[in-house]
Amino acid sequence: MLSYSVISEKALTLCRWLAIVAAIASPISTAVTSVASIAMLLAWLVSGQAIHSLRISAEQPAGKMLLLFLGWLMIGTLYADTTWSDKLDTLLSWKKLAFTFVLLGLFYQTHWKRRFVKSYLTIMITAALIAAPLWLADTTIRPGREAGIFMTNYASQSMAFIAATVCCVFLFNQPLSALKKCLLAAVIVLFVFNIFFVSLARSGYIALPLAMVFAVSCMYGFRKLPRILGAAGILLAIIVLSSTTVQQRIEKGLTEKGSYQVSEGPTSIGIRMVLAKNTIALIKQKPLFGYGTSSFKTTYGSHVATQYSDWRAEAISDPHNQYLFVWLENGLIGLLLFLGYIVVVIRQGLSCPPYGTMAASFLIAVCASSLFNSHFKTFAEGNLLAFFVGILLAQHSANTERE
Repeated sequence: MLSYSVISEKALTLCRWLAIVAAIASPISTAVTSVASIAMLLAWLVSGQAIHSLRISAEQPAGKMLLLFLGWLMIGTLYADTTWSDKLDTLLSWKKLAFTFVLLGLFYQTHWKRRFVKSYLTIMITAALIAAPLWLADTTIRPGREAGIFMTNYASQSMAFIAATVCCVFLFNQPLSALKKCLLAAVIVLFVFNIFFVSLARSGYIALPLAMVFAVSCMYGFRKLPRILGAAGILLAIIVLSSTTVQQRIEKGLTEKGSYQVSEGPTSIGIRMVLAKNTIALIKQKPLFGYGTSSFKTTYGSHVATQYSDWRAEAISDPHNQYLFVWLENGLIGLLLFLGYIVVVIRQGLSCPPYGTMAASFLIAVCASSLFNSHFKTFAEGNLLAFFVGILLAQHSANTERE
């Protein structure tokens, strides 16, 4: 008969593997991610180690900042002039950060981080090898997707490959044979090709260079940052000049930016310009505490209804800028706590290379893309970030190691 300690250990092992499955599936399948996430939490509860693992999470700087930010979100529901259904929906949209908190107490062992990175790269290399030929053949395999895009959308596919590129860059700095380094370099080129030639995600064109500059600076020292920036600038210029996809997307973005005020309908850049302008105007009225958690759609909708009579008067639930969203709903206090969490994750990541720096580098990428999206809250990108950070950032103290 199995003892409970054996059952507990098997449940924890299953929980960790389910977390890896959920992380890999995040940019690919919402159904698989949802099922794996629920099963992960059930296995975690069955293990009987939930309280112990939460203590480990709360010991870490990133865990402490997560609790502060999530606590402020809950306080924000008390003064938001919305229904409790709306408040609950908004809180649930931030549940990805709760996943991060849980995982910080489960993945402190190095071999589990290694298993995650190997599993993630295996799937993403396969995905990249599928996407590139599909794009070259101008073939689609999922309805409504562009050629070469078979994940949730081109933005999520781009971010998935950015996370994989970050992992490869840090692995390249490990003691490997010349053959393995050549193969790893080829894989990096494959991912970069997918991000800049196959994907239409403009945010990825900014996110990847910033993540790479940070990652390389972590490996070779921030004193070499000027030279790293120079090399990155040259490489980026070469890619932009050789990629018609990037050129067309940039040209289209500039056109939309210049004509959004006279446009007959919303465009990708135009709607972001309108959202930013009106969100900032609302923030100025209540900068410190904001309007409360879940208040964006009603507050923004009431404001633009008095300002416009065309497509710009539509009530929208998100400004496509994570920082403006947090500032409007949760005020300057909420924004500072949110930024504090980001800073603490980066600092904690720098203290535990290479896996912690992988997490910090991908966080830099998402922070950049979140200037144009709300990637901390969107399903695909938000879950990928939450699992990526929770798994790779997890640390343990000497007491935890003895236990």
